[in-house]
Amino acid sequence: MPTPTFDDSSARRAERAEPQRIQPQDEQHGRADDPSPTSRIAVAVVLALLAAAAAVTALLIGVVESVDGSPVGTGAPSAAIMAVSLPVLVAVLAAAGAARGRVDSAAALLAGYGAVALGTTLLDVALLSDPIDANRLELFRPLSAAMLDATAGAQVLLVGHAASVLAGVAGWSAVHRAGLGDGYGHSVYSEHVGRAAAGRVGPLLSTLLGGFGVLAAVAAFTSLYRSDDPVVIVTAVVESPVFVAVGSGVVGIAALVVAASALASLSPTVASGASVGAGLGMLGFAGVGLLAGLSTGARVDAGVGAYLGTVAGLGLLICGAVLAPVAAVRDRRALERAQQRERGARGARGVAGPGAIRWHAAAGSAGVLAGVLLVVGSLLPILETSSGTAVPQILATRVVLVAGFVLILGSVPLLFSEFASSTRPFVALFWLGAVSAAASVLQSVVLAEDVEGVGTGTGALAIIAGVVAATVTGLLALFAGSAERDDVDTSTDARTDGVVLGAGLFGAVLLALGLALPLYRGSDVTAATVTEFPWGWDTWGQLLLAVGVVVGAVVAARARAARGSVLLTAAVVAGLVHLASWPLTSARAGDPQMGPAVLPLVAGIVVFAVAAALSARRADR
Repeated sequence: MPTPTFDDSSARRAERAEPQRIQPQDEQHGRADDPSPTSRIAVAVVLALLAAAAAVTALLIGVVESVDGSPVGTGAPSAAIMAVSLPVLVAVLAAAGAARGRVDSAAALLAGYGAVALGTTLLDVALLSDPIDANRLELFRPLSAAMLDATAGAQVLLVGHAASVLAGVAGWSAVHRAGLGDGYGHSVYSEHVGRAAAGRVGPLLSTLLGGFGVLAAVAAFTSLYRSDDPVVIVTAVVESPVFVAVGSGVVGIAALVVAASALASLSPTVASGASVGAGLGMLGFAGVGLLAGLSTGARVDAGVGAYLGTVAGLGLLICGAVLAPVAAVRDRRALERAQQRERGARGARGVAGPGAIRWHAAAGSAGVLAGVLLVVGSLLPILETSSGTAVPQILATRVVLVAGFVLILGSVPLLFSEFASSTRPFVALFWLGAVSAAASVLQSVVLAEDVEGVGTGTGALAIIAGVVAATVTGLLALFAGSAERDDVDTSTDARTDGVVLGAGLFGAVLLALGLALPLYRGSDVTAATVTEFPWGWDTWGQLLLAVGVVVGAVVAARARAARGSVLLTAAVVAGLVHLASWPLTSARAGDPQMGPAVLPLVAGIVVFAVAAALSARRADR
C-alpha cells in the first residue's frame, strides 16, 4: 500500500486549523508582508519629543511683548509648569510604551492627545492674530491695553502643537496598522474576541467614560475664566474671536469623539491609551486654565468651564487607566465562569461573589449613615436665630424623618450577603426619594436665611451631609449591581418584557406627573410645582425623583424578575413617601386643599404595584 503524501498547502491548512497562541512579538512587528507599525510609532514618538521640547522652549523665550516697550505681566507659575509638563509626560509615556513593545497602547495615547491638541493649536493661533484676547493667563497677563506682538516663542509654541497633532496622526496610523495584525483585540475568553471595549468593560465603566466625554464637550463651550478686569476681557465662547471659539469647540468635540472611539475599539489597550491621551489633553486645556484662574490674582477667577473640563479630563484619565485592567479581569472571570459551568461546579445563582459582597457592604454602610444623618438632622434645629427672633417651623422635616427611616431599613439588608442581592435594587432607586424629601427642607432653609437674624442650624448641616451620603449610596449601589452581573450567566441576550415595560412606563408617567404638580394648595402658599418659576430646591428634587422612576421602569423590564420587582417596589415606596407630604406638611398653608398631584400619584403608585407583581411572576433569568 503506497504511503500517503501531503503537499505543503494541506500542511498549512492543518496547521491553521489548530488554535494558535498570539505572541507579543507578533503584535509588535506585524505581518511579514506588511509595513511594520514599529516605524510609525517611532516617528510618532520623535514628534512627541519635539512637541515637548517646543513647549519648554516657548516658556523660556516668552510668547508676547508690548509694542511700546511697557511691561507685560508674567503668567501663573503653577499653571505654566503644568502646561509644560503635560506634553513632556505624554512623550515619556509614549516612548516608554514603545520601548516595552506596547505599540498599540503608546500609539493610541499619542492619537488621543493629538486629537485634542488640534483644538489647542487653533486656540493659540490667536497669539499671532490678537494676543491680548487669547487669554493665555498661564503664559502672560496683560497689565494694560497696550498693543501686544507675538514673539518667536509663540511660533515655537505653535510648532510644538503642530508636532503633537502630527504625532497623533502617526499614532493613529500605527494603531490602524497594528489592527491588521493577528491577535488584535485578543481575549482569553473566546466570546470576547472581536467585541467592542464597551462590552468588555461593562456598562458602568462605559457609561462613565462616555459621560466624561460629553462633559468635556460641554466644558469646552463654557468660559474658562470669570473676569472683572477691564484689560482681561472674557466673553462667551461663541462670542469670542474666531480662533478661540473654533479652537475651543474642536477641543470638546475631539475629546468626545476619542471617548466614543475608545468605547467602540476592539482592543481595550487601544481604548485605554486613547482615553488617557484625551484626558491629558483636556487637562492641558481646562486644568491649566483652572490653575491660572485660581492663582492669577484679583478680579480674575476660574470659570465654570475650567472646573467642568478639569473633572472631565481627570475622569477620562482615570477611566482610561483602569479600562484595560478591568477588561482583563472581566475576561478572566468570564472564562472561569464558563469553565465552572462546564464542570457543573457553579453555585446557586442568587449568591453573590466576593466582589459584589464588598460593594454591597459599602453601599449598605453608606445608606445606613445617610439615613441616620437624615433622621438626626430632622430632629435637630434646622435654623438658628438671634435672641428675640422666633424660630420658623419647617414641617418638611417630618418627611425627611420618614425617608431616613425607610433608607435605613432598606440599607441594613445590604450588610448581610444572604439578602444583599435581592434588596440592592431598592436602595439603588429609593436614595432619590430621600434626596427629594431633603430638598424641601433645604429650600425652606434658603428662604428662611433671607430673614435677618436667621442662620443655618446643625440640623440643616446634618441633612446636607445626609444628602451627600445618600448620593454616594446610590453610586455604590450601581457598582454593586455591576458586580452582581459578573456572577450570573449573561451568555443569553437580555430580553425586555413588553408587559412589564408598558405597565412600568405608564406608572412612571403618572408618578412623574404627580411629582411635577402641587400636592396641595393654600390661600397663601402652594406646594412645589413646575408651573411656578423660578424652581426651588424642592422642585428640582422632585424632578430628579421623576427621572429616576422613569429610568427604573425601563431597567426593571430588562432586569431579572426578582430584581425588577424590587426596583418597581422602590418606586412605589418613594411615591408613598412623597404622597405623605400632603398630610404631614399641608398645615403650613392657610386653608389647605388637595392639589392636582394627588390623583396621578395614587394612580401611579397602584400601577407600579401591579407592574411589580407582573415582574415577580416572570421566569427568572
